[in-house]
This record gives sequence, C-alpha cells and structure tokens, in this order.
Amino acid sequence: MEKYYFEKELKEAVLIKSNEKPVTMVLNGEEVEVCSPELCSMNIAENGSPCLVSEDKASNDKKHEVVAFSLDIPNRGNKDWICLEPIIIGDAVEYFLANHHMEEMVSGCIARKKMESRGGAVADFIAGDAYIEINVPDAILNAAGNGWMQVKSLMLSSEKAVKCKHMVSGLEGGYKRFILLTVFQYGLNDSMKDFLCRELSRFFGVDMQENIEFWVIDLRLEPDGITLLSYQNVTGRVMLE
Repeated sequence: MEKYYFEKELKEAVLIKSNEKPVTMVLNGEEVEVCSPELCSMNIAENGSPCLVSEDKASNDKKHEVVAFSLDIPNRGNKDWICLEPIIIGDAVEYFLANHHMEEMVSGCIARKKMESRGGAVADFIAGDAYIEINVPDAILNAAGNGWMQVKSLMLSSEKAVKCKHMVSGLEGGYKRFILLTVFQYGLNDSMKDFLCRELSRFFGVDMQENIEFWVIDLRLEPDGITLLSYQNVTGRVMLE
C-alpha cells in the first residue's frame, strides 16, 4: 500500500460544545475556538466528537480549522477518519498518479492540475491520455436523526454531471478518455459499489460513450497522511445496470 504524507501532521482533538458554540479540546486540555463545518457543529456527541485540525489551514480569524472527523469514541486509538476538505483528497490522488501508483488506470503519466477542455469545462487532472475528474461523495456528510452515515446519494451533483458531459464532448489534443474517479474513505464494499453504479447508470446511461470510464478508489486518512488501499474499474458494472 502506498502513502501520501502531509508536510505537517494534522492534530487530533475533540469537538465539544461550550455555550452552544463549537470548541475543540486539544490533547493538552486547552480549549480553543475552531472553524468547523456546520454539519459537524450540529452533530457533536454528548461526550465530544473526535476531529483532526490543521494549523496551516487556519481561518482568517486565526481559529484552528477542522479538516476531518471520526464516528469513533474520543478515547479509541487508530480511529477511522473522514476528510472534509476535497482539496486534501485531490493532493493525495495527484501524488499517487504522478508517482505511478495507479498504472492500471493511467500508465506512464505525469498529473497536471486544472487543464481546460475545448468545451470550457476544467478537469481536475490530465494524466496520460485521459481527463480525470474526482468525485468525493457527500453521503457520509448527510446527518439523519441522532447519527451519521445516512446514505442519501453516493453520486455527484447534477451540476457536476453536466460538467462531465461537457468535458467528454470536448475531448481534444490526443486525450481520448474521460475518467470519473469516485473516492471512498470509510471502507469500500460491494453494496456501496452497487449503489454507486446504479446512480452512475441513471445519470449517464442514455449518453454512455465508449470513451467514458468509471473508477473507484478506496483511501484511508490518518493524521500523518493518506494511504491508497485499492482502486478498481467499475465501468462494466455501470453498463450492466
């Protein structure tokens, strides 16, 4: 398994409530205000919710920024983390592409960020002979009742689907493939893949073209970096749906 390491390790903390405002209790017990996504603030457990904070990504008012959360209890070791910052995921994927760790998907590539297609849409990467667009599902961020992980959709938004179709129609300059790479970071299983493939088929089925490929990647976030667990081509499963 390959790993992308952060330049500066994220700091583990616990989100708690203080006068109905979110604060983080860092490891030495000091309480400081944080910049936290509203969804986290609304779902802080009674005994606190684990999070990872970045001092490098502090907001303009100098608060620490929450960049990941966990569903585990605060005192558990080796927690499962969910990244809240897609740009961090993008940096990790770029590293894996550029260092040839995903050669089954794109071989001999050097990833280049933010290249533009003829149709005006901007792909996340051009690598090898392919445009690559990253999809980080927001299903894990949809809170329901007293818990997390209520799956409403594992799919991309309708706006992003339109963007993908524009990029496919605008392929040029020798780039013959369009890859939609869906990121999972809480354990990828067959039921998740089935759900995703049904959603992809619903969005793209009528307009399916030979140069569209659908891949999934399973990543594990830790305070010091992101590990590539697996990646897989699911195009055939999408077409069967």
